[in-house]
Amino acid sequence: MPAPDYAVEIAALEAAMASGELTVESDGDRVTYRSTSEILKAIAAFERRRDAGRSSVTLAVFEGG
Repeated sequence: MPAPDYAVEIAALEAAMASGELTVESDGDRVTYRSTSEILKAIAAFERRRDAGRSSVTLAVFEGG
């Protein structure tokens, strides 16, 4: 099973918010939310999942002289 594409999920939720729809269809799944507040919570949850997969490592190289 491939890893979820959180950007696609977030975009679908944001498009629903912009159009005032409470039913969101993405990647073959359909979900009907009870309110725009629930959609905002779902967006935040997907953003947290997306950000958790990102690395926050910084590489610094110093050359002695």
